[in-house]
Amino acid sequence: MKALALAVMLVLLASACGDAAGTAEPTPTAVTNTIVTTSAPAPTQATTGVLLDTASAVADPPADMTDVNSMHDALRSENSKIKFGTHADPGVITLGPADGGIPVFQPYKGKNSMNIRMPLNTEVLAPLEMTFVGFDNRSAHGREGQSPYDDLEICFESASPDWPDMVICVYHLRTSPLLPGHLVDEECGPVEEWTGSQGSNAAGRIMFLKNETFFGKDRPAGKDPEPCRARIGSLVQRGEIIGYSGQVGNNPHSGFRFKVMSENPNPLTLGEIPEYNELMPFPPSGDPYLHWVQPSVFFYWQCFEPDAVFQPGVLAYPFDCEPIRPSLAMPTTVGTTVGPTTPAAPTTPRTISTV
Repeated sequence: MKALALAVMLVLLASACGDAAGTAEPTPTAVTNTIVTTSAPAPTQATTGVLLDTASAVADPPADMTDVNSMHDALRSENSKIKFGTHADPGVITLGPADGGIPVFQPYKGKNSMNIRMPLNTEVLAPLEMTFVGFDNRSAHGREGQSPYDDLEICFESASPDWPDMVICVYHLRTSPLLPGHLVDEECGPVEEWTGSQGSNAAGRIMFLKNETFFGKDRPAGKDPEPCRARIGSLVQRGEIIGYSGQVGNNPHSGFRFKVMSENPNPLTLGEIPEYNELMPFPPSGDPYLHWVQPSVFFYWQCFEPDAVFQPGVLAYPFDCEPIRPSLAMPTTVGTTVGPTTPAAPTTPRTISTV
């Protein structure tokens, strides 16, 4: 476990950037943002009290860092078609580095995900081998003046021995090939006004801030999940298309959240952090040894290619890297405004195996 602690520290040094100034993103759906980048800071010690012991089978950093985290500079650049958005609220991160680094947008309280801004209908790829375990179709035509409000969420359990018991959820999706009835059957489409999970088609395992729910077991869904024809139990391989990115108002993006197993209990799940208990007045539930992490700096990442070799523990970037490779050769523009992007048409997804 000490070796893994060193690995996480190396991720922080290789991927995270320190103090930077930027125009805060007041909500997760802001239309324009200003990003100011700085050079990486000198190495610093990990935040005191951060839990670094995980149940991962990965004990060392990748032996060859040539292709690892190769897109992080582009993802921090305003010139890139695909870029990091708002990171998770550091207050909910109880495993690994709490600061997601650049860009420095202010997350809303309780945010437990990393946003990636990408054109509407961008193919979202599986970062590793995993099993589809649940969905929550919260999509709506609008929410408090924001239209559209794409909010389909799909959740997975890791099938990789590198990351046992890890849970991966992706939301603000336009649609997914794992739900062939979604946006096809009108009973599995968007509602008029967003009501969250209270009025959604939902089934299986879904993660919330400090608890989790098995729709159909722990609680009924707001709407019948059957019209969505969810392929729960499907096994997806690294690099397979699991969804298409959505849009919230004029902000095209998707959110990615990861819960990683630790040898230490999560005080957030145990209800021991009072300021977050007020956000969700529900009794804590779920595995108390699963922790939210900052995905951009907790993991090592690599572009997916059919013949790519992934070293133990390395995840695939959840998008095709080719469209943003030119961004690596472009200087970062400081202080420019980023506007909406032109939606791209979805392509035919690859076949997803079922079990």
